[in-house]
Amino acid sequence: MDEQRRADPVLDEFLKPGHEEVFVKNLENVQGDERDVIFVSVGYGPRQPGSRLDSMNFGPVSSEGGERRLNVLFTRARRRCEVFVSFDSGDIDLTRATGAGPRVFKRFLAYAETGVLDQPIVTAADYDSAFEEDIARVIQSMGYPVDAQVGSAGFRIDLGVRDPKNLGQYLLAVECDGATYHCALWARERDRLRQEILEGLGWRFHRIWSTDWFHRREAEVARLRNALEAARDAPHVPKSDTTPPSPVAQDSILLNAPPTIDRTPYRLADFQVGLSVEPHEVSVNRMAEIAGRIVEIEGPVHADEIARRVATLFGKDRAGSRITAAVLAGLRYRIRTVSAFCEEEGFWFTADQRDACPIRERSATSISLQRADMLPPLEIRAAAVQALKENGVIKRDEIATAITRMLGFQRTGPDLRSKIDEVTAKMLADKTLRDDSGFLQEP
Repeated sequence: MDEQRRADPVLDEFLKPGHEEVFVKNLENVQGDERDVIFVSVGYGPRQPGSRLDSMNFGPVSSEGGERRLNVLFTRARRRCEVFVSFDSGDIDLTRATGAGPRVFKRFLAYAETGVLDQPIVTAADYDSAFEEDIARVIQSMGYPVDAQVGSAGFRIDLGVRDPKNLGQYLLAVECDGATYHCALWARERDRLRQEILEGLGWRFHRIWSTDWFHRREAEVARLRNALEAARDAPHVPKSDTTPPSPVAQDSILLNAPPTIDRTPYRLADFQVGLSVEPHEVSVNRMAEIAGRIVEIEGPVHADEIARRVATLFGKDRAGSRITAAVLAGLRYRIRTVSAFCEEEGFWFTADQRDACPIRERSATSISLQRADMLPPLEIRAAAVQALKENGVIKRDEIATAITRMLGFQRTGPDLRSKIDEVTAKMLADKTLRDDSGFLQEP
């Protein structure tokens, strides 16, 4: 890049340090820097153009601590990562790769390709029944590797069938339903929703009933073979920068575009106070009205943020100690005189907000509102419940990421994770959530 700058004055002028200088660094040295956009160039790939990835060794990524190096790299970008790579995430075969780094790398590439953050894993659990084991043997006899009890998005798939030509990619989810399943209306409805979620993550489903398998085995084996061949031969549709994929077939797995979920943007209180005195000179009952109106617009909201908003409404640059004290006095007066006014751990809200807490998108707000200590526990609890409604169940170690995305954050830093973990731990203790072997669920 330095050589090109010396030869091209236009490029040199463009890259001259302005707000932040462009940098080029390798994986080991990128720590400590952040930029709005990070371009990630993957220097590993197939040995022959157009061929499959034949080695699962990714240098420092595959060595001990490789996953931490990747985490540092990906979190250098404030707004966007652009990845340049000569293979697909499905080319990475985790049965041949060593270390946690390739697993994280594969998951990141899959997210970059699809916008869906999910990585199917083999749980090492055994077959649930002899029925499943029998089907697995038939699938293997057809030349397809198969894994039992594959975890995906907090669910388990009975049998995950791999692409024999691309072992890092699943072709088909085979579900094996016993005879009692026919009689369970609630189970069918629950499983229908589960299948919709998994299909949204790119899984293709083939269902086999035990009664059909035992009484019409030959026909069911033929139907299974046809489903496997259809999944294997599904056409590849190239991605386009101008036409959104809806849906896109990628390595024989149907990848639907990620769902768009509307979030309410955070609304700042902005109104005329109609007073010409200094904020700290306002009467306590009048300050209670002003602070109460801010809470009605922005609640649940921390007292420090209410003080900042009062300062802004009065044309001040900052909320000093006198303004903060006046606001706190007004809030205390308000909670004594208005029954539908509440406080929890320094956050203030109305009774309506308590009963139906808004979940606000904060990506366009001030830095103060994006701090972990400015996130109301009430809103985190509401986001956790909403995340479970949208996903069914979530791995306990992934709930923080789901909540931060709902609140408009692009990354889950240690402060955010710690705050969310603290709130969800209390929800578990209060039995507002339940933990089923590492998966969070509603009671």
